[in-house]
Parts: sequence; structure tokens; C-alpha cells
Amino acid sequence: MSATFAKAGSWDTLEPKLSPFILETLATLGFSEMTPVQASAIPLFMKNKDVVIEAVTGSGKTLSFVIPIIEKLTRKKRLAKNEIGAIVITPTRELAQQISSVFSIFLKDPSLPKHALIIGGTTTLHDDIAEFKELGPDILIGTPGRLRDLLIGKGSEKSVVNTKELEILVLDEADRLLDMGFSQTLDNIITHLPKQRRTGLFSATMTDSISEIVRVGLRNPVKVVVKVEDIISKDEQRTPLTLDIGCIVCEPHQKLAQLIRIINREKTTKKCIVYYATCACVDYFYKILTKLSQLKGISIHSLHGKMDTKRRTATYQSFINLPTTSKALLLCTDVAARGFSHRCGRTARAGKKGKAILLLVKGREEVYVDFLKIRKIPVRLLSYILSDNSNTIVTQDTIDEENDSLLKQVQDIVLADRDLHDKGTKAFVSYVRFYTKHDASYIFRLKDLDLGKVAKGYGLLRLPKMPELKDYKINDFEENSVNMDEYKYADKSREKKRRQKLIEEKLRYATQSDKIHKRRQLPKGSWSAKKLAKQRKAERKFKKAKKKEFLKKRNADDMIDDEWKELQKEERLAKKLKKGKIKKEEFEKRNNELD
Repeated sequence: MSATFAKAGSWDTLEPKLSPFILETLATLGFSEMTPVQASAIPLFMKNKDVVIEAVTGSGKTLSFVIPIIEKLTRKKRLAKNEIGAIVITPTRELAQQISSVFSIFLKDPSLPKHALIIGGTTTLHDDIAEFKELGPDILIGTPGRLRDLLIGKGSEKSVVNTKELEILVLDEADRLLDMGFSQTLDNIITHLPKQRRTGLFSATMTDSISEIVRVGLRNPVKVVVKVEDIISKDEQRTPLTLDIGCIVCEPHQKLAQLIRIINREKTTKKCIVYYATCACVDYFYKILTKLSQLKGISIHSLHGKMDTKRRTATYQSFINLPTTSKALLLCTDVAARGFSHRCGRTARAGKKGKAILLLVKGREEVYVDFLKIRKIPVRLLSYILSDNSNTIVTQDTIDEENDSLLKQVQDIVLADRDLHDKGTKAFVSYVRFYTKHDASYIFRLKDLDLGKVAKGYGLLRLPKMPELKDYKINDFEENSVNMDEYKYADKSREKKRRQKLIEEKLRYATQSDKIHKRRQLPKGSWSAKKLAKQRKAERKFKKAKKKEFLKKRNADDMIDDEWKELQKEERLAKKLKKGKIKKEEFEKRNNELD
């Protein structure tokens, strides 16, 4: 494997020359010059070389394979309807959609090669096969699983795709493909394809696993390494020069206020992506942010891997198709990007300026800045607090006052709907468990995190019962004194089910008490007396456990006051019957009156 480096230049300097329609499209897009990765990869592809491209996110890798694919298939004899000339494999549906949209820009003329998006989700394999037969695409862009099924077949669905004329295979974001566990699927696909093909592997990082794919799937590849250096220090970095990464250090319960200040301060930035640790966090904070008055007028969207595919696709398209004049937020996890540098790389693409801000907790997490610098990711520490209306430093009293006001607003939002209480608790639990499994666990340690402040920042009313909190000393958190008996779901059907469940629980408890009373009616005698004493002891233990269990469920599910009082009255009647103060007929009569 050799290494090649090249300087960027104008598109018309490429050899062999690009087709006129491609040059016209590039001019329309405003791309007057190539990026270094394009200047290196395109000629190699065109000269029938396998290539391994290692370059930072946002360096123009997509055009590095889109243009060669179109050029080679345009110059090739027309393929039969069931034959394909190129395959592009990506780790996520969103990336596949993005690449497909780039092909669409170049392939508007019906006489040019056709392409199809194969990502599953909203369609079945049967649907994809039917579409392939009807369209007869020359290029397939998709995710590993569905592409494998279409190319090889699955179950009763036999493959109708002929790969004998395949010219190019592209593995985009190869490191991510392996991170997501697609190694075996890729092996299945690669072994099914003809060996006489050109293969391009594109990745931001090179690992041992990628080297294995290179060994098995590529033939004498040329490696292209595109390095980025700081203009002043000449230090190498793994992010684009046009990307400015900043870091704000704050307390856990101040993060939300900091986020809002950042969003409101950015007057020129119209679209922002906010990354959360888990899907549950995305769901919860989406609900909260959409109700905050401070973000009024901003279009807010949420996206994560556990979403229904149809909704996920619609959200993605809705966000990217928003007018440039619209200010919008996209809340997501690891769907749209991966790793810190890759998440940042969603901005500063194609030579454009971009900005990323990292929020870290005071203390141990600050070491992460040094860790990123070692990984050649420069981070600028922002020592000031971002203000909504100016660049001036705000006093600590102002920060605390604004933060307390915001968290009060969040709790008021949560109190309006029990569903938000449930979602907030789930988000908190998922975040704590995410933290315990962090890849950089020697930096992000649960014992260093103030979970009381984290819970406060989530607007929790009370702390959940979870193993991680068993021996954990909680500071700076005060449970809300909300009357849980009156705390309802805004959704009427859910509230009705909750109330019904409580009634059923009350009846179940009352029935159990009646059974215990009947078991006490035993014959007299020394042996019987001993047995009775033993039984009563067991009954007391059982009743105590059941009552404890009932009270625990009552605290969790909130039994209504009137129903609880009725249950207490029933218990008092049962005690009077036991002591002989009332007769069985009177007991049954009063019990019926309570019902």
C-alpha cells in the first residue's frame, strides 16, 4: 500500500477530463475548486485503482466517489435492467439519503444512469425487489442489512440483482460500519461481488478492523491521507480548519440554561444540532424545550434510532428542507453522527465555517479537553458565560438567578402532565447508566458526578429508586412537595387507566385481608392453639409485607384519598368483627355500604 498526497486545484485540471454535464453541475453548486481528498481520489478511481481514503469529516469525501461512479458508468455500455454498476454502503439511513440526494443533483437527465435508495424501514424486502425490477437502477445506495438481503436474497425472497457487471464498491464511513457491528454483513456482501471491481474505502480513522477489510476486500490499494494543520502552530488536527470548537465548564444543573444562552446568542446561525446521551434524553428534552418561552419561535425537531422509521425519515427531511431563514434545532443522539469529532463535523462542511460548543461539568470532566487535544482535536476553553443579549460577562448572582428561574419553569411544565414526570425519570436513569458505561470511563466517573444537581437540572420532582443511587450521597436536591394523589396525566385515557388500576389494587388488597380473617377461624385445643399462634405469626408477617408492598405501590401509583380512607374503614370493621364488638351480619351490611 502506497501513500499519496495532493494539492487541490480546479476541476478542469483533472485527468482524465470530466464530462461537460458534471462540470456544469459543479459550477452550479458553486464548487470552483477541488478539495485535497477529491484531487487525490478521483484520478485514482478513474485509473482503475482501489483506494483507501483517510480524511477528516467535511473534507469532501462524498464527491470523491460520486463523480467517478457517474463518469465510469456514463462511459460504459448500457447495463441490462437487472444489472448494477456500483454499490455505496453507508452505516445509517440518514447518510444514505444524503448521498442519494447528491447523486440526484447530477443525474437529472433520464438518459444518464439511474440510482436507487435501499434502506428498508418503511419498505419490505418484497417492496424493494419490486421497485428494483420496475426501475432497473444502475447504482444502489443503502445500509448493509437491506443491501445484503437484496443482493443475496432472504428466505423465500430470491435475489434478482445481477452483479457481474459491477464496476465500483464504496464503503463510506467504514469505521462507523464496523463500530455498529456490520463486519459479518460486509463480509457476506464482499464475497458475493465479482473480484474484478474497483473498491473505495472512506474513513475518518484507521483501525485494525479496517485494515482487515482492506486486506480481504481491496487489491493493492492506494492510500490517501489528507492531513489538516493549524496555520499558525502547524500542529496536525483531525477536524477542519474552518471548525471552531469551544468548551464551557459549568455545574450539571446549569447546562440547560447554558444551552439556551448559546442558542439565543447565535444570531447568524440558523440551524443547530444538539446532541444528548440517550434516546430517552432526546424524548424528554424535546418535550421540555418546545414548551419553554425562551425558545419561542424556534422550530424544534427530535431524531433518534428508536423512532419509528417513517417518522424518523420525515423528521430528517423536514429539518434539512427548512428555509435558510428559519431558526431550528435538531435534538438527536448518535443517528446523525458519531464520536465527538464526527458530531462536530456535521458543521464546517465543504469549506464552510462551523462552530461547536461542548458542555462539561466542573471537576473531573475538564480533563476531557486535554484528552481531545491528544487526539488532535483542538478545543478552545470559553472562560466566559454566554449571555442572551451581549458578549459581556454576567455576574454569578445573575447566573444563579436565571438558572433557578429556568428550573422552576421546567418543574412547572413537568407538573402540568404526569407523562413528563415519567419521561424525565426515564431520561435521568438512562443518563446515569450511560455515564457508567462511557468509553472514556477513566474521565467520566459516576463517583465524581453530583447526581443531585443532575436531577435538579432534569427538573425531577423526586429521585427514582435505582441500584446506582443505593449507596450514593445525594446533595443539592430537594424533593417537590407535590400531592401525588392529585398528579394526573394530561391524556384523559391514560389518566382513566391509572385510576382504574388503583381501584383494582384496592379491591385486591381488601380481598386478601378477608382471606386472612377466614383462616383464623380454627378449632380450639393445645395443639390447635400452638398451630393457631404459628399461623397468626405468619399471617402478621404476610399482612405486614402486603401492606408494605401496597404502600409502596400507593406511593408509586398514587391512590386517591377517598379510596384509601374507604380501605382503612374496611380494616377497622374487620378488627371489630374479630374482637366480637359487631356481628357478622352487621359487618357485611356496613361493608356493603362502603362499596
